[in-house]
Amino acid sequence: MNILIFSAVFYPAIGGIENQTLLLIQEFIKKGHQVKVITYQKQKATLPNIDIYYAPSYLSFLKAYNWCDTFYMPNISLKGLWLLLLNPKKHWVISHNDYHFFHRKGLIAKLKSYFVKLATQNVAVSKSIASHLDTPSKVIPNSYDESMFKIYPEEQRTYDFVFLGRLVTQKGCDMLIRACSKLNRPFTLGIIGIGAEKSRLEALTKELNLTNEIKFHGLVTKVDLAKMLNRYKVMVIPSIEEEGFGMVALEGMACGCKILAANAGGLSDAVSSFGKKFEMKDTNELTRLLSESLDDNTAAITDDLSAYLKLHHRESVADNYLTVFK
Repeated sequence: MNILIFSAVFYPAIGGIENQTLLLIQEFIKKGHQVKVITYQKQKATLPNIDIYYAPSYLSFLKAYNWCDTFYMPNISLKGLWLLLLNPKKHWVISHNDYHFFHRKGLIAKLKSYFVKLATQNVAVSKSIASHLDTPSKVIPNSYDESMFKIYPEEQRTYDFVFLGRLVTQKGCDMLIRACSKLNRPFTLGIIGIGAEKSRLEALTKELNLTNEIKFHGLVTKVDLAKMLNRYKVMVIPSIEEEGFGMVALEGMACGCKILAANAGGLSDAVSSFGKKFEMKDTNELTRLLSESLDDNTAAITDDLSAYLKLHHRESVADNYLTVFK
């Protein structure tokens, strides 16, 4: 099958959509499919077996569109829709990964709402996203890289809490720091990630006299990230806005972390029954759960969790996508 993917953001940018799209592409290629990508994300390096077109000419775009059997968009983008006017019968699949589309108003939002109903198939990455779509969709939860995010027996789980994500307001890292400040007992917190809020979060840590308890690790990726997660007991995901899914929860669970997560849309779907949840922005409830988790010595990975994670392995999720691509 020839698959053309149009994504405004893509590797090497860091984020859920970027990571998920790359994982899917790698699996499609393993299964013998041909993949081309059109993106507006500037490329720093080439990827094997993938033709990537950065901001291509209209002619190059048209040639790629005519070449493909399936035109796939991870999130709808109006920039790529003009080709459908030339061939509206093309097999066109859209996956919906977040809530930005639903929460916006105006002409662009109305146009997107109209066009998604014309797609051959809509895919929602969580039941929560599907419930917001004004058109039928197939729920295909995201995958994670199980070859990388796993238990590393040589690592010692000596630290308490870890936050992994972009350091931006909606991820709620400041709330986590404030919740930890109310514990009145020893703890350690590692913060992994970069973003616009980093300086403010560091200042808050100093203001609360927690510089000995909290460490900012910066950007950590791939195996180094997986091994670092293996050193922590509990992953905390304190998002203060709804998430489309929560790949970070899968990565944390696979690395043996227990999960404390906000009840934030698709994030709750990702955690399922394998973690404890609190209402968004409820700092007091988070503090209570943090304190409880310090005394919790039960095993993080169970047979049920292993079976659940297997459903999110790359090949399994890619196969689900290929069924809607055909």
